Amino acid sequence: MKKVFIKGPFLTQSGYGHHARTVIRALRSREDLFDIYLHPITWGVTSWLWEDNEERRWFDSVLEKTIKYTSETDGKPMFDVSVQVTIPNEWEKIASYNIGVTAGIETTKIAPQWIEKSGIVDKILTISSHSKDVLVDTVYSGTRNDTGEKIEYRCQKPVDYISYPVRKFDTVKLDLNLTTNFNFLTVAQLGPRKNTEELIKCFVEQFRDNEDVGLIVKTNMAKNSLIDRINCTNSLKQTLSNLGNRKCKVYLLHGYLDDNEMASLYSHSKIKAIISATHGEGFGLPLFEAAYYGMPVIATDWSGHLDFLYKSVKQKNGNYKNKHMFSRISYTLGPVKEAAVWDGVIVKDSMWAYPEEGSIKMNLEEVYKDHGRFKKRAKELQKWICKEFTEEKIYKKYIKAIYGNDLVEIEREEIPKVSLITSVYRADEHIEQLMEDVTRQTIFKDKCEWVILNANEKGHDFEEEIILKYKEKYPENIVYKRLDEDPGVYGVWNEAIKMSSGELITNINCDDRRAPSGLERQAALLVTNPDIDLVYNDSYAVKEPNTLFENVPPGTPQYNFEPFSAEAMLRNNLPHNNPMWRRNVHEKHGYFDEEFRSAGDWEMWLRASTAGSKFMKIDSVLGVYYFNPEGISTNFENLGWKQEEEKKIYLKYKEMLKEENNLEIIL
Repeated sequence: MKKVFIKGPFLTQSGYGHHARTVIRALRSREDLFDIYLHPITWGVTSWLWEDNEERRWFDSVLEKTIKYTSETDGKPMFDVSVQVTIPNEWEKIASYNIGVTAGIETTKIAPQWIEKSGIVDKILTISSHSKDVLVDTVYSGTRNDTGEKIEYRCQKPVDYISYPVRKFDTVKLDLNLTTNFNFLTVAQLGPRKNTEELIKCFVEQFRDNEDVGLIVKTNMAKNSLIDRINCTNSLKQTLSNLGNRKCKVYLLHGYLDDNEMASLYSHSKIKAIISATHGEGFGLPLFEAAYYGMPVIATDWSGHLDFLYKSVKQKNGNYKNKHMFSRISYTLGPVKEAAVWDGVIVKDSMWAYPEEGSIKMNLEEVYKDHGRFKKRAKELQKWICKEFTEEKIYKKYIKAIYGNDLVEIEREEIPKVSLITSVYRADEHIEQLMEDVTRQTIFKDKCEWVILNANEKGHDFEEEIILKYKEKYPENIVYKRLDEDPGVYGVWNEAIKMSSGELITNINCDDRRAPSGLERQAALLVTNPDIDLVYNDSYAVKEPNTLFENVPPGTPQYNFEPFSAEAMLRNNLPHNNPMWRRNVHEKHGYFDEEFRSAGDWEMWLRASTAGSKFMKIDSVLGVYYFNPEGISTNFENLGWKQEEEKKIYLKYKEMLKEENNLEIIL
């Protein structure tokens, strides 16, 4: 597990705040890989988040953990990786390996300060191919004073780009009081880059005499305060006063809208298209969101948003070609406006797009007159975006980029069928959450069959009620049988294995839990290591029942197992509570010995490993082991016979290992 320090404005309502939260969500999806620490920073004069939700409460808990860890290490904490989501000017050398994450630039050139700062980090991640190209292609030429040699000054670190993911939300009722039936939407902060005044001017001049057309300007200048609203109102009034009389409407929509409200805006029946006359975008998040909600897009044919507004289409010859799926505004490139020059960020001799006035008006008119055609194209784009920009795909890219090349990832289609086996006996307290925990596994629906055998005596029916409820929900995945008598846990396992059909097998204990990606990670390692028969991993050891993986408190002790070896197998049952193994282990070495009540799995794995099976440890925490005071192996009252079982097994295999391998066993 890598200790990752994330620095960024993730508590702000800024674009960089959204970017930082995307990175954090990606890493949260694999908390089996990452031990996350957070450091919030401000972003300009943007407002901070105020919502009280699960994510915000998680942020607060991790901030407390970060403060505690920092204080315990005398202000010199050790991190494996730092991920710094901000402009390059603010990157630092914090950890052993440092990753700079930036939205990049909407112009044609980065500042020399960015090139200098790129030398501090080990890798750069940006948000679009446009931003990547500018970071890579910017070159400053010079001459060395001492030798007169011509030199090029450019970014030398690897640069890659990862887009935002699709995140859809339920709609809510919005009281917009629209008096016009056909409305365009623009989402843009008032400022030089967004070119909002020019857009308003073109809109009014095109629809001056049309009383049924409106333009909704979702905007602010800085913070979403009352003063900011007054300033925005005055600015728009001044712009409109210079344009003369009009029948068309311009609406100001000011302030923060949450995800559900923004979804409602993009889905509103009277809002027909989104338009941006921006000079450039690092990515263009509002355009992306509108596109994946199926809204027609009018935008400048330049910069970051082209990654998702052009669809890759296969041609008859087998080659792929990018097809535009939006209404394109023509432009010319020219020097950035003086008001936009930002020392160390936007350089004076860089360029950006100047949308052509005639093209803005033409596109507005075409979408208005032939909306059905553009809506049809938008639906096609929506389908493609929702397939290619899923959270799963985008998060995997971040995980791979931040974890490093030693992360084993395969396509889910390559994973064979996995059989889960469960013995149910007196598990009332755990059964409901067990069913929920297993069915949320990332590969459950597509790759798993779950054989559940109920060994309870008649009259003890609560577990069966819960199991049948889930079997009705997942009829293709869950196999359920009520046994006439209890043959013991290993007898149940053997029968479940014989009933199952998966190439891979794992036991699911009623009182234990797993990382949501635990089964997928175990299966992936077996697929990529065909000489390995069984994989195992470390687990958290908790004393509270029904502790989900993501709810394990900071500082919880772990069962940290040794790497596999014959001697280590004698010292401990390395696979412990949640291994995954190949079915052919039983074909080669038999089934669990039903003579044993508690240590039968240890005997099984010693038998297999002594006969030549190879095991492998995954260097991650993937399980949650509940130290159940009523459990067979953990109940103090069972200590006597449990120790006798373990002694019998230990002596048998110690002698076998000595004889077969001439080993000196030192314990």
